[in-house]
Amino acid sequence: MSTAAPLADPALHTTLDLRRVYIFPTRHGFLLGSMVLVILLGSINYDNALGYLLSFLLFGLFLIATLHTYKNLAGLSYIGAAATPVFAGATARFNLAFDNRDGAPRYSLELAHWPRRKRQWRRRANNGPTEFLASLAAAEIAHACIGIEAPKRGWLDLQRVRVTSTFPLGVLRAWAYFEDHHRCLIYPAPQGSLPLPIHGSATEAAATGNRQGNEDFAGFRPYTAGDPIRAIAWKALARQEAVLVKRFTSGGSELAWLRMADCAALIDTEARLSQLAKWVIEADRLGVPYGLELPHLQLQPSLGPGHRHDCLRALALFEQQ
Repeated sequence: MSTAAPLADPALHTTLDLRRVYIFPTRHGFLLGSMVLVILLGSINYDNALGYLLSFLLFGLFLIATLHTYKNLAGLSYIGAAATPVFAGATARFNLAFDNRDGAPRYSLELAHWPRRKRQWRRRANNGPTEFLASLAAAEIAHACIGIEAPKRGWLDLQRVRVTSTFPLGVLRAWAYFEDHHRCLIYPAPQGSLPLPIHGSATEAAATGNRQGNEDFAGFRPYTAGDPIRAIAWKALARQEAVLVKRFTSGGSELAWLRMADCAALIDTEARLSQLAKWVIEADRLGVPYGLELPHLQLQPSLGPGHRHDCLRALALFEQQ
């Protein structure tokens, strides 16, 4: 179970009723039904009272299982979902919330992403493992997480979630669908080999850790291959396992402009966006103020998580808005 709190959307707060829950026998259910039929035919042929008793007992058990399987889903409420942006090629995690404050305990629930307009075999092939909830206690709001592969940048729609249960005997499967319009933003995959275009008199000092007399200490950053030995923070290394490098600035004279025109040598638009995404991450890690320049869009140089998200969002939605 996930502890993240999904977004509550009153429009999506759906409660399962008789019209929303579907029931069908499983393979074990068909086997049980066939066995009951064989026993009943044998009892009729040989006029065996114990055979009648056994067949009627098994059929009654089947009917009781139908009721309990239905009640295990009926009354369950869906609150909504939320997702944190990820990079293309990763798995988008949708945090789902279910409201069971007005229902009885529920057991053996299985959640799966079940979008529309796809054949069943394609759903099974394209989606990752389902989320299994062993139990859902009464009078509680539960959270669960569904992972969906994110192969390309842009918006990834959740569309629909299927909840399934074979409780209590496994001879019947009950399932229902929850519609959801929430979506996850997929950033371009950070890839590329071009160097970060940093401009300013303190560029080399910020990137390598070299310092001059008029530069100020600006903290530490993780060690990367190629950093000079003299820039390593040996005292920090002695206190912890991480290898850190000292950073120095000279009053904010360093600046990085990330322009798509600087990636013109790359083969296509997607490769250029991936290179720009890598530059955004690298500049943010180095603490160098950076701006983003795309056709019809320009973001002024800044720093911070909000600016990082704005730049990556612009790259993710480039020519898709």
